[in-house]
Amino acid sequence: MVHGHTFHFMDEPQLRSHPHSPSIPHIRVEVLKNPSLISAYTLLRPWVPLSGREGRYFSKTDFEDADACFSWGLEIKNVLTLIWLPEEQTIVYLEKKDYTPELLQFWLYHTFFPMVLELQRFAHMLHVGAVEVQNQPILFSAPSSGGKSTLTDFFIQKGHTLLSDDALGIQKNENNYYAIPAYPFHRPYREPETLGNPAQNFAAETKPLAAVFLLNKVDAHANISITTLTGIEKFKAMNSSSFIEFPFRKQERFTFFAEMSKTISVYRIDIPWDMNRLEEVYNEIIKIIP
Repeated sequence: MVHGHTFHFMDEPQLRSHPHSPSIPHIRVEVLKNPSLISAYTLLRPWVPLSGREGRYFSKTDFEDADACFSWGLEIKNVLTLIWLPEEQTIVYLEKKDYTPELLQFWLYHTFFPMVLELQRFAHMLHVGAVEVQNQPILFSAPSSGGKSTLTDFFIQKGHTLLSDDALGIQKNENNYYAIPAYPFHRPYREPETLGNPAQNFAAETKPLAAVFLLNKVDAHANISITTLTGIEKFKAMNSSSFIEFPFRKQERFTFFAEMSKTISVYRIDIPWDMNRLEEVYNEIIKIIP
C-alpha cells in the first residue's frame, strides 16, 4: 500500500504497480490525453518553493467554496502537471522538459497524493517520521532539519518497521486514531526529489497510534530528558506538524487534533545534537513504550 491505496501506472511500466485488492482503494495514474483540459482550471495560486522546485495549485473552483470531492491540480515548474479527477479516482499528468518516471513517482507519493487525501477528507496528514515499537506506531515531530529523518533512520537500522519518512495520514475510527503507512522508502539525509532508499521492513496495515515524540534539539553535552506534555502543549505539538495548511480546513483540523490530544500520549524529548549519542536517545524512547 501507499498511503492506504494501491496505484496502477498505466503509461509507465517501469514503475511498480501495486497489486489491486477489492478491499483497498485503487488509483489509476495515466498521461493526460487531452492537454486542453488544463484550460478549464483558471484559479491559480502563486508559485511557492517545493522540495527544491517551484510549484503552484490550481482548480476550477476556489478551494474555500469547494466540497470534499472536487478536481484540482498541482504544477511543478519544468517537471509535470498533475490533476486529480475524483469521480474516476484517477490522477492524470502532463510531462514537461525535466520529466522522468522517477520524478513522477516522487511528486505523486511525496507531495500530491497526501494533498489529495487531505482535501478528500480521507485522512489528516502530518509532517512526521514514524516507526513501530512493540508493534505500535510512534511519531517523531520536529521543525525542518530538526532530526526526524535521522532518528527514523536510526530506528530502521535497529530493525523497527517503517511507517513514514515524511508524511503520515491519521484516521479516526471510533475512539482510536490510526496511522496509515505512507510508502516503503526513506531519506535519512533529505536529498531533494528522490524517495530515497527502499525500506526492507515496511508496515503492511494501519494500526492504532501509541505516542508522539516532539524532538527538541539541545547542546551536544546536555542530558537527555523526556517530559510528558499535557493540555494545550499536547495540542500544539500535533497541530504544528501539519503536512500542508489549507485555510478552509483549519477548523476541522483544530477539532480533530484537540480531540486526539485527549487520547494520545505526547512527549517532548531533549536530544543532544550529536550523532554519537543517538543510541542513548533510542534507549530512552524504547523505555517509554510498553
